[in-house]
Amino acid sequence: MPKFATPQQSWKEQVGTVMPVEVSKLFVGKVNVRKSPGDVGDLADSVKEKGVLEPVIVRPIGGRFELVVGSRRFEAAKIAGLKRVPAVVRAMTDEEAIIVSLAENIQRRDIEPEEEYDAIAALRRLNPRAYGSPEQIAKALGKSKRYVEDRIAAVEVIRNIRKESRADISVKQAPHADERREGVLPVRHATFLHKAEEAPTVQELPRRLRASKLEELAKTIAPLPKPEAEAVVSHFVMAPQRPVEEIKKEISYLHAVKLDILLDPRVADGLRRAAEERNTTMEAVASLAIHSWLRQQGYS
Repeated sequence: MPKFATPQQSWKEQVGTVMPVEVSKLFVGKVNVRKSPGDVGDLADSVKEKGVLEPVIVRPIGGRFELVVGSRRFEAAKIAGLKRVPAVVRAMTDEEAIIVSLAENIQRRDIEPEEEYDAIAALRRLNPRAYGSPEQIAKALGKSKRYVEDRIAAVEVIRNIRKESRADISVKQAPHADERREGVLPVRHATFLHKAEEAPTVQELPRRLRASKLEELAKTIAPLPKPEAEAVVSHFVMAPQRPVEEIKKEISYLHAVKLDILLDPRVADGLRRAAEERNTTMEAVASLAIHSWLRQQGYS
């Protein structure tokens, strides 16, 4: 257990140490990246029995203390009726506090992509020279550039679709099966959607139709396994006018067979080369070719 300093010492004498802070003097402000503490019922029960075992991180603001990390523990402590909680007190600027809050919550896997995105946007507003690029953000957080780019892409496409179509879709770090069936996308699925949104074939669609098709695509791929979701998006990009459910059915069939075994070697080789040139899959090219031939022959 951490050794508390005495309450009589001022916070200036205790910076970097753990001290008991009155719950009534704590508040959640603008630098805490979590928008909501969520359900803290179980945590409150634990706090009531054992106390707050890990100190919160705060910064002094005008005789009070702003929570930087630990909003769930703070809410649980209030429910449990605690008068004081252990806290590490640090003097921090806004950008320093946001970085600490964001990095700690990412490390705990206790934050959702939209909360991360808003925190990144706040850093960019505060100091665009220091945090203007994904590389700079990644370095500050101790994460990879790919991690930062994925969060930015995932949230931007979801918000674009919601704005244009009022769609009931969202993105979460690890949505459960029921949420995915209701249109909540994992981060990786949302990045597939972002690639579709940026594709020239999709950008050529009228704005409202594009938003409607992307909403349809989002709800279709949300419950799918990652490889199948990626394949549906690849097919969609090649022919975005087609019904997404029809594409999904074709994917399910084509994934059940081995095209390079069933097809004439010359046809398989042609599909393979076409797929490489278009940066997509053999199944996507085959699906488009079959659909085009059926339409020409009057079967579709």
